[in-house]
Amino acid sequence: MKKASTTSPRVALLIESSRTYGRGILRGIAHYAHAHGPWSIFSEERELHGGIPRALKQWQGDGIIARIENRRMARELLGWGVPVVDVLGNEPYPAIAGFDTDAVTVARLAGEFFTAAGFRAIAFCGYRGIPFSDRRERALAAHLARQGRRLLVCSPKPAGSFARHIQAVEQSGMTTEKVIADWLRKQPRPLALFACNDVRARQVLNACREQGLRVPEEIAVMGVDNDDVLCSLCEPSLTSIQPDTERLGFAAAACLHHLIRGGSPPAEIQQLQPLGIIERDSTDVISVADPIVVRALRFIRDQLAGGIGVKEVLAEVGRSRTDLENRFHRHLQTSVRTEIVRQRLLRARSLLRQTDLRIDEVARRSGLGTAGQLCRLFRARLKTTPGHFRETSRASDVSPSAAQGLR
Repeated sequence: MKKASTTSPRVALLIESSRTYGRGILRGIAHYAHAHGPWSIFSEERELHGGIPRALKQWQGDGIIARIENRRMARELLGWGVPVVDVLGNEPYPAIAGFDTDAVTVARLAGEFFTAAGFRAIAFCGYRGIPFSDRRERALAAHLARQGRRLLVCSPKPAGSFARHIQAVEQSGMTTEKVIADWLRKQPRPLALFACNDVRARQVLNACREQGLRVPEEIAVMGVDNDDVLCSLCEPSLTSIQPDTERLGFAAAACLHHLIRGGSPPAEIQQLQPLGIIERDSTDVISVADPIVVRALRFIRDQLAGGIGVKEVLAEVGRSRTDLENRFHRHLQTSVRTEIVRQRLLRARSLLRQTDLRIDEVARRSGLGTAGQLCRLFRARLKTTPGHFRETSRASDVSPSAAQGLR
């Protein structure tokens, strides 16, 4: 391939349009190209495991953004003599900039969610040998280990041989649903299960339903990717962690533009933070044996916008403060007030990321009353302001240097 000589960069995108994750990346790239272009873009509908299209062999361009599946593909793309950015993040490749969703933060979100809901037994189900799945498993195990807890793991090998790419592994995963169900039946319940992605989570839900395991009463299930169609098709509907794919695509495009202009690629894969957890029916349970604590937690969650405090929670459950505080410490290792503040912060973060509500309205819906109270909470807990949090979480504008430093 010859490098094109043009003032408008010619960029090839080898990114699947068949999945929510890939489409989000494509939207982020489009946002950057519209803001900093014009760009001439080569793209076609493709699956994740699509390889390098034949039409690209004759293409003359300036740079490539790809979901690089293996070292062979990386070598071939580099052989064309143009800058390359990887947005799959399987592994670091020399001379190629890489971007991925941060597995440590993904695992922490899942672990904190299940711990706050009172689960003592937490499990992981993934695809053994697939890099993103293995990273998320290790990160969740490390998160729980810091609390002196052990992660239960179910990663069965599918029957027969299969290609080592994610879609083939996912399809073969259907053959292990009974194995998953048999494993789940032997685990302590109630059990919280974190799946490596939404496809694996759906297979877990299928296994539970076919084997008579109740979700979420016996087993609460969470996935990753927040594929809205897939999550809605699940029964019950699937709770999932939403990656910030548009921000990832925007940052990758900014980095490629930087490389085309003669810049150097970052030495390490850049890890971008997920947006948060989108709660649905598959985790709508509070796994605490104490019905008083369950009632208090549900009241806090349902009445948060009303500006409730400890006094209102005590009135709802009809207990003394000493009694309820002892129950919270015994089952959740926290206090009533701390849980109220945690829920307010979670609600505010979600509203800032997912809506265009004014700051004072976000404060009101989070039960904080005024924008000033919301700002004080963000400075105390997150060392930032609500406005800056919204700006950085959406990444409406990422410079090449900022794109290299995103964590």
